[in-house]
Amino acid sequence: MPAQKEHSESAPQGRRPGRPRGAKPTATSRERLLDIALDLFSRQGIAHTSLNAIAKEAGVTPAMLHYYFNSREQLLDAMIEERFLPLRSAIGAIFDTHPDDPVNALTQMVETLAELAGQYHWFAPLWMQEVIGEMPVLRAHLQARFGNDKYQTTLSTLARWQDEGKLNRELAPELLFTTLLSLVLVPFSRMRNDERLKTLSPQIIVRHALAVIGSGIGG
Repeated sequence: MPAQKEHSESAPQGRRPGRPRGAKPTATSRERLLDIALDLFSRQGIAHTSLNAIAKEAGVTPAMLHYYFNSREQLLDAMIEERFLPLRSAIGAIFDTHPDDPVNALTQMVETLAELAGQYHWFAPLWMQEVIGEMPVLRAHLQARFGNDKYQTTLSTLARWQDEGKLNRELAPELLFTTLLSLVLVPFSRMRNDERLKTLSPQIIVRHALAVIGSGIGG
C-alpha cells in the first residue's frame, strides 16, 4: 500500500484571515480607499458616511474594505494619523518657528491654510462639516486620542502675546483660530458649489483674510 502524502504537501494553502478570495491587496488600493473615504466625508459628513457607502463608492465589496480597515474606528484612526495630523502639524509648526512674533505667525497660518485647502480638496469642506455640524466626529476622535494639551498651549501663547502688548487685547483667544479658519476655509468650501464665488482665487482669499485681520473694516 503506497504511503500517504504528508498533510503539508496535500493540504491547500490557507489564506490570510479576513482576506476576500481573489483579492490582491496593495498599498495603492489602501490609499485609494482612504481618498474615497475622505471625499465622502467632506461631502456628507463623517457621521453620515458608512463603511458600506465607502465600499460602494470605491466599487469593492464590504469584505475588501474590512480587509484594510476592520472597523470604522480603525479607518478614522488611519485617516487622522496619515492625512489629518500632518496638516495640523504643518500649521502648528508655524507657531514653533515664530514664538514671539504673532504678526508673522498668524500671517503664515492664513497662507498655509489656503495652500492646504488648495492642495487637498477635502480639507475645507471637512473642516466645515466638523466644526459647524451637530456631530463633530473628527474633533471628538482627536480629543479622545490626543487630549487638549496642544490647544491649551496655543491659547497660552495667545494670552502671553496679549500680556506683552504684541496682540490686540480685545481678541478672544478661544475665538481667534476659529475666526482665521473661517476666513480662509469657508470661501474655499463654498467655491465648489456657489456660482457667485467661482471667480475667487486662493490669492484673493488670502489677501482678503489678511486685510481683515490686519486693518479690520475701517477705512
